[in-house]
Amino acid sequence: MTGFKGRMALVSSVALFPLCSAAFAEATTPHKTSSSLPVAHAHKPVASARTHKTVPAAHEASRVENVVVTSERHADSPQNIGTSISVISAKVLENRNINNVFDLQYATPSLQIQPSYGSGQYTYTIRGVGFNNYSSNNSPTVGIYIDEVANPVPFGINGMMFDMSRVEVLRGPQGTLYGRNTTGGAINYITNKPTDTLKAGISGQYGRFDSGKIDGYISGPINDKLSFRLSGQTQQGGAWQYNPDNGQHLGNVNRGGARLLIDYVPADTWKIELNLHGSRDRSDATGPYAWAPITSLSSTNPLPASANRYETRWGTSSQFAKEVGISPDTKPYSHIDTGGVNLRVEKQLPTFTVTNLASYDYMQRNEYDNFDDSALALADVAFKTRASVAANELRFSSNDTTSRFHWIGGIYYAHQWLNDRYQSGFGALYGLDGDVRYSQTVNTISGFGQVTYDLTPKLQIIGGIRIEHEHRSLDNAYAHYLSNGIVTNPGNYVGKQAQSYTLPSAKFGIQYHPFSHDMAYFTFSKGVKSGGFTVYNSSDVSQMTNPFKPEQLYSFEVGNKLILPRYNLRVNADFFYYDYINQQVQSKVYSPTTGSAIGLFVNAPRSHLFGGEYEVAWSPLPGLNINQSGAYVTGAFDKFNTVTGAQKVNGVWVGITQDVSGRSEEVPRFTANGSVDYTWSVGRYNLVTGADYSLRTTNHSLTTVDTIPGYTLWGGYLSFAPKKGHWKVEGIGRNILNKQYDVTRGYFVGGDNIAVAGLPATWEVRLSGSF
Repeated sequence: MTGFKGRMALVSSVALFPLCSAAFAEATTPHKTSSSLPVAHAHKPVASARTHKTVPAAHEASRVENVVVTSERHADSPQNIGTSISVISAKVLENRNINNVFDLQYATPSLQIQPSYGSGQYTYTIRGVGFNNYSSNNSPTVGIYIDEVANPVPFGINGMMFDMSRVEVLRGPQGTLYGRNTTGGAINYITNKPTDTLKAGISGQYGRFDSGKIDGYISGPINDKLSFRLSGQTQQGGAWQYNPDNGQHLGNVNRGGARLLIDYVPADTWKIELNLHGSRDRSDATGPYAWAPITSLSSTNPLPASANRYETRWGTSSQFAKEVGISPDTKPYSHIDTGGVNLRVEKQLPTFTVTNLASYDYMQRNEYDNFDDSALALADVAFKTRASVAANELRFSSNDTTSRFHWIGGIYYAHQWLNDRYQSGFGALYGLDGDVRYSQTVNTISGFGQVTYDLTPKLQIIGGIRIEHEHRSLDNAYAHYLSNGIVTNPGNYVGKQAQSYTLPSAKFGIQYHPFSHDMAYFTFSKGVKSGGFTVYNSSDVSQMTNPFKPEQLYSFEVGNKLILPRYNLRVNADFFYYDYINQQVQSKVYSPTTGSAIGLFVNAPRSHLFGGEYEVAWSPLPGLNINQSGAYVTGAFDKFNTVTGAQKVNGVWVGITQDVSGRSEEVPRFTANGSVDYTWSVGRYNLVTGADYSLRTTNHSLTTVDTIPGYTLWGGYLSFAPKKGHWKVEGIGRNILNKQYDVTRGYFVGGDNIAVAGLPATWEVRLSGSF
């Protein structure tokens, strides 16, 4: 099914689903012009045809939660948007105690987030489209945004996930509406905004392993034109790993962040929004455990596997400790600082709105990790990264709600600078340590636009395009090997490597509303992800840093979004097929002298993915809410030769190339998430009880040592609060059945069979108040 006929056969077969669901809607929905599922916030419609969509009248009652999103650059219900999108509301974030980006994957389908070898660098994957990289110089496949501001440095949002209104997860290529071009999708973090009246709140939380968290905010008007919101969070404790050699614990969090929002409305048609934010993280890193014996030092006398998942060891040589500036027994740590400012200026004119969004963010990463689960210098690493991103987006959008033609267009520019030092301690293996240094600049400029035309009150067509030019320059890169602190290969240096491209991305869509509560859609889109450079240890840095190409993805998607107001039921489903060109994959090369494997990013010429998602929200009884979502994703490489091993030829290690065409993509085939909660009326109080789960099947890899076994996690929730009051007591349990599982597996050095375990059973108690 890799050709055009296969794609069209798939699309044709799944196209029957929207038609069948539409017929079901007609049979079960009363014939009336009004609807009965309210939008969470009232807003002015952006198009006359919206009255025929699934947006319900605000005065009518429904028990199914529905929120307004801004994923299409205007406020709307997700039921009106012809793309696959999940919304994680503030209520879900609170009830499931989602404190960090990693836990988002347990509340939405088709999303996987992995820490690279346990480092502070996360890998985001949506529908199998991801980019596994522990260095910071390459762009992710999934765009990360906070209040519409893109951050292409994955660790750059560390410590900023607090005081959130919602999180929007968009699946599929993005670009015709967003500042950055992506192949996998986008995650939009939307913060709570300043309020018209004075409000404040504070919450304190304590949990297992002496974990603690305090959140607070104050918001309100300064005068009739100026308002503000100041919020912050601190997280402490939580060490859940231990070192059996010295009895010390690892995993304490020491993180805090603050955000100041100021809104200024000088006139009815003007609005100015200022966002100042920053965070500081001095947490422990997460340590790996050895799920199999460590054979890198000796295959005949290996280091034993860990006794259980929650133990981890650390330590390094005195020489590497001196090079990094630590002591040999220093605990692994992840120290990250971020800070930035955004300024958004919006002017409404009679027929269109002008918006300018300027931003600057600075990030610093100082991290030390032990990737070998031992006190020996087998695979110890340190990162020292400084990065900044300055960007500006100027866009114009129509605001004439009486027109059948609606449009948005703009220009985006970003300048990204990064300086990185990456050190590796291999002394116990090779008698050498690695020291990689480089700087990188990325300049991106693009023009984008999208139009929607209402052919009839029930039928819209959508077209969008983006032209992006990027120039990426790697400067002063060297990969030195040190013996007792002395550089052994001073000539392993390249002054400059550069890559430029100009590529289009596009979107075409059809949205059909057979009834006021139903929408069927078809979308074709093309996405592009930047190329880049591999900057790992290498005996030949000029070869290692040869740029890999941009990847391009062609997406075909059909879906249906259905509401049955009589039954308080919402059912959304979609099916997709991806054609991948030059997919960026982590392969490897082998050191000609030591035979050790070294990671290298390459392009797989052709591959494909296909699958689908569903999301169901149902409130069969007052106070009872049931939510269920799931996804099936699979795919394979259609044309790909990669290095899978090495052999010694005339005293030199040479890689062995294998044709892996037909091998499956690295993705769990099935994921599912669900929750149920019930509100009990107890006199003047409400008691809420709830349970949730998250399931994922085995995540297969090109190599068996990277394969992650599947697992299912269960959680529970309990809250008690007055019906008319300003306080609440909550209890949250996560992984309450104490499932032992891994969130990532791999090896940094061949024979180091390590994994990073997921958290054991935890509980938290939270007390909150507001006025």
